[in-house]
Amino acid sequence: MKQEQSIADAERIRQLLLAWATATRTGAHDAILQGHDPDVLVYDVLPPLLYRGADAYRASWSDWQPQTQGEDTFEFTELKVVAGSEVAFASGLIKCGGTLQGGRTFEDLVRATFCLQKRSGEWLVTHQHISKPAGA
Repeated sequence: MKQEQSIADAERIRQLLLAWATATRTGAHDAILQGHDPDVLVYDVLPPLLYRGADAYRASWSDWQPQTQGEDTFEFTELKVVAGSEVAFASGLIKCGGTLQGGRTFEDLVRATFCLQKRSGEWLVTHQHISKPAGA
């Protein structure tokens, strides 16, 4: 039974993170932080690199989100989830890219790690770390 619950929790977390990726890709700002703790700690690729809380992270989006045309790319190419009864972690690679307003395209591959806690029966991301190798 315990292993079955762990598998079910891992799948719930996988779906939560896939929904996060979809919301990010489609620019659904109100949905991006669903499933994130209000006090989430976020390390991100772009400055200032550290955000304390969902409000601080969301306030930065207009500063760094590129204006693109057409559909963007933001999808997991790998995603591994390990779930315990109260805590879990997930990691993977995310392919991101798009076409800028002038027609130039960009593409990146970044690393992602998520730490989650189960609170009142729901999984919440309490730490998110997106990074890219130096010089890449």
